[in-house]
Amino acid sequence: MELEVKNLSLIYPLRSLDHYLFRARIVSLFKNLFKKKKLKDNLNSKKNILALNNINIKLQSNDRVGLIGLNGSGKSTLLSTLAGIYEPSSGHVKIDHNISIPIIQPYAVCEPDDTIHNNIIFIGLLLGFKKEKIESQMEEILTFAELKDYRNLPVATLSQGMKFKMVFAVCFILDGKKIYFIDEFFTTGDEKFQNKGFEYINKKTECIIIVCSHNRRVIEKFCNKILVLDKGEQIFYGDINKGLDIYNKIINS
Repeated sequence: MELEVKNLSLIYPLRSLDHYLFRARIVSLFKNLFKKKKLKDNLNSKKNILALNNINIKLQSNDRVGLIGLNGSGKSTLLSTLAGIYEPSSGHVKIDHNISIPIIQPYAVCEPDDTIHNNIIFIGLLLGFKKEKIESQMEEILTFAELKDYRNLPVATLSQGMKFKMVFAVCFILDGKKIYFIDEFFTTGDEKFQNKGFEYINKKTECIIIVCSHNRRVIEKFCNKILVLDKGEQIFYGDINKGLDIYNKIINS
């Protein structure tokens, strides 16, 4: 199993707010009615932001990669690009196994007014499993997520952390995928559940996991490699201790 990222770059096109506001555009049309060149420039003007620049990494079976960087460094953008949510502007991503639903914003896949039980079925169906299989593992999922006594409550009554436990349990117990992307939401929450979750992950053989986190303890304890990003640039990829030293320098600078 392999995940390879080669010369990956991603450019965000940004337009001014006026471009998106209908009223402002109408006003601009009237103001520039006799200034065709200026009108064209106003409507088509845009700026580009280089969100990721020339990322190169290669992961093999059982790699656990800690993804670290300051806020705005491109961590979640990279996970989203690897997951196929964003299309690279250049370079490519090669993945020879299916990935799980990216655990980036777990509450985004929930139906808040429906019950925990029904949401677990819904998420399982999104993953491509039949209802019979989901029901057969329902007790295991609820127990792992520590929600067994709350199955009939609406998801809207849960905290974000409890919602995450539910989605995490479905993805890792029900889903048999081999590549997982976990955003920092997981590593900033309930430490007890973190430990239980990572212990479960480490029992899964022949899989690749990328964990986005600011938590050094999590990276040191559960990862065997580190990827340091800064302003969309790949600063370091490799040894955990060396990568954390480089990250310290970025913070102190």
